[in-house]
Amino acid sequence: MNKHLNIFKTYAKGNRSYQLENDLTRALAICLQEDALFFHEVLKTIIDDVGLYNQLFEDLDGETDIQIEIQKQTSKIEEFDKVFAVSLSESLMSEFWQQTHNSEYDPICDLVITINDILIVIEAKRDNIDCTAQLYNQILNIFNNQNKSIDDYKEAITPFDLNWRRLMAITVKVASFEKTTGNSNRFLTDFIQLVKGHNFSWLPETPIGSLKNISRNAIYRRVESALTEFCNNNADIEKLPYRDRLGTTFSKGWANELLFKIDADSGDLVIEIYPGNTKGQGYHIFYKEPQFNESLNINDDLYTTRKCYHIKIMGQSYITGLWLTDDDFSESLYTKKNFNKHTGRVKRANWGEVESLLDQHISSDWKSQCKWQDKIINSNRSQFNISFGYQISFRIPFQKLRLLDVNHNDITPLANLIESIYNAFEENLIKEAA
Repeated sequence: MNKHLNIFKTYAKGNRSYQLENDLTRALAICLQEDALFFHEVLKTIIDDVGLYNQLFEDLDGETDIQIEIQKQTSKIEEFDKVFAVSLSESLMSEFWQQTHNSEYDPICDLVITINDILIVIEAKRDNIDCTAQLYNQILNIFNNQNKSIDDYKEAITPFDLNWRRLMAITVKVASFEKTTGNSNRFLTDFIQLVKGHNFSWLPETPIGSLKNISRNAIYRRVESALTEFCNNNADIEKLPYRDRLGTTFSKGWANELLFKIDADSGDLVIEIYPGNTKGQGYHIFYKEPQFNESLNINDDLYTTRKCYHIKIMGQSYITGLWLTDDDFSESLYTKKNFNKHTGRVKRANWGEVESLLDQHISSDWKSQCKWQDKIINSNRSQFNISFGYQISFRIPFQKLRLLDVNHNDITPLANLIESIYNAFEENLIKEAA
């Protein structure tokens, strides 16, 4: 997800780390409000009392009043019968009743949920800070404002350690269920991306070193976390905003994205780039006869690249195309001369020239492959755009990934691998002119 398209991230060039705590709390509150299943699962976790939970929601005709609020002063909280004091931090909750922070003032609570006469107060931290003392003081002042002594109402107070890892396990499970049933919630998926961008280790991910090669989805999630970390550390590189492919923007004019896939059978990481995918990109490589290095050095290991050819035909959107290898050509088509003369916009009157060009250079049945007659000749189009592009790819074996990624809390080795791959494509893929 492009960081500027996330619902919960304000577009700003400045460092907003000071605002992150509020961003996380606000995002959580909105998700609770906008996703009923998520709210249900979080409530069930906090109110670990079947009888009490049933009292709230068992009667279909009953009237249950629910309020979700952020940044609420303790003096504005009304009467209640039971309160849940919830710590949401990377740190574990300390012993609630051993706290001695007894300052009397009007503190502000991060997140307050009221369900009839039940009060839930959530204190959130963006890092490994124990917020138990702060939470205790909020509850103390809530009771003080109602002229009650906290010591007299211990049985009405339930301290609960939610913590970010437990919350995100719930979040991911709900998001996965909703995706499976075709009901994905944008608020929830963006919340997951917001949290992942801040601290990937809060999400329930297994390091690749503990996975089998058939665990494609789990490997994919781990690679995505590494890619997010790489983008976070490189301000000029963005994670692609598409949900159907994983990759980053690319700095060179001859390609605009670098893509990452997981082979479903082997678990290998497959990396692809498409130089010259448009006429504009082609100008950056066809100023000479383009040549690509047949191997790339990634972390002191050489990986053989695979070169294919992609002839793309576009209108307002993709129309058709050809995927070819060297064996499909009877003579070289991808030359500086052919690029300058034949790519770009082609009017219907000149389609015969393109057909003759491809007949001359391609030995395989290219017309059937791209459905030339149906999609081009018999169409009502008056023109199309054609480009001579490449697909360059190589793969990192699954076993290599396993050796790199062994610690759930340390994505750095995998992120460094992504960086090395990016730099190799950027600096060494295209051979320099002699």
